[in-house]
Amino acid sequence: MRFLKLAQQIIAASVFFLVFAPLGQTSQSGPRAIGAGAFPVSFTLASAWFADRSDANQKDVTLLVYFEGSAGWEDEPTDFKWEVNKSPATIQMSVGKVQILVRYWSDSGELEIQGAKYKLSSGNVFLVEGIDGPKPTIRDLGMQDLAFTPNENPAIAILKRNPDVWAALSKRPSSEHARSRSSTVPAEVVAWDKEGLRLLLTGKPEEEKMGCELFRQAATQGYAGSQYRLGYCYESGRGMAQNFSTANDWYEKAAKQDFVDAQYKLGHSYRVGRGTSIDLATALEWYKRAAKNGDNEAMYNVGWMYATGQGTGVNAQEAYFWFLEGARHGETNSQMEVARRLRDADGVAKDLAGSCSWLLVLKAQQKSFAPADWLKIEETTKSVESQLDRPGVEKAEEQAHDSLELIANNVLQSYAR
Repeated sequence: MRFLKLAQQIIAASVFFLVFAPLGQTSQSGPRAIGAGAFPVSFTLASAWFADRSDANQKDVTLLVYFEGSAGWEDEPTDFKWEVNKSPATIQMSVGKVQILVRYWSDSGELEIQGAKYKLSSGNVFLVEGIDGPKPTIRDLGMQDLAFTPNENPAIAILKRNPDVWAALSKRPSSEHARSRSSTVPAEVVAWDKEGLRLLLTGKPEEEKMGCELFRQAATQGYAGSQYRLGYCYESGRGMAQNFSTANDWYEKAAKQDFVDAQYKLGHSYRVGRGTSIDLATALEWYKRAAKNGDNEAMYNVGWMYATGQGTGVNAQEAYFWFLEGARHGETNSQMEVARRLRDADGVAKDLAGSCSWLLVLKAQQKSFAPADWLKIEETTKSVESQLDRPGVEKAEEQAHDSLELIANNVLQSYAR
């Protein structure tokens, strides 16, 4: 369900670990770790952390470490071992041939990351660069707010809300982070929205209703995020009587402020006639606006509408352009469509090495596919590879690596919106 983006966006081909041990009584100079987690953030980034609190209202993380390597390194088989019942608490992971070791002594507040020693008092977020190379380097990203809602993935949530951490990982200026450009929104309005989301996510009818009313307070002040979430309340019937037309009204208010998820929702409403009459030309317009704002699902839909002549004339070249954009932003259906079109010369010149390269990109996401779907991709890959000589296969592998790097960068960009 697209609403899950409100609380957490998880990339395809991801595996998430979060495990907790019973609490005990100890004396220490730092919070005791009671849980550990790990998450592959993108094709170049993975993460691991210790948590010291988790209940119905909040999850507190003690220490968060990002690991950056060459594209595809984190897709290797992973062995995740952890120990939090003693000091030091330990995370010991193997990702393919890469060995990862993080330790934390709650009694002294000391940390060890890949053999290097630190103090928790000086930093709680770290970046290990070149983790799969001969000489990884470690950057201390300082003390950060590591309190999260129970539904948030710490490794992603902090990238969404913290421009400085995002800048360190993306290698881009923090000023490009959307949150750093939203300081004009009154704190009270943001607080209404945040509390409304917490209440909505409880799943309790009375609290959902209260949450939607808080969205309404913030929405009437012009806050696009709350306008979108109020639209969701009406669309889903959670906290409000279901009304698709009213949902579209609020989506449009947010969409006109460039809120990308609202733009996507309007595209869908006009495409299928949800709360309005079907208008494929208008659907295409809103999908395009969402696509230009980086929504990879919208890119795929725009490509498909050009491919099939929905709201526009059939245009195979334009379809390929949008499928390629979606593929570069990590949309797997677009990646498969690009591979097929390069193989069949549909809207683009035939390029078997290019086709093979996108199939190899899909291979790096094998864990995200159902077995039957993966079997079809595997068969297609073998068929295309059989038509290439060794230099052609090597070219495909090199192109796939470049594409994985580009996708990883675009994924990080999406966290800043």
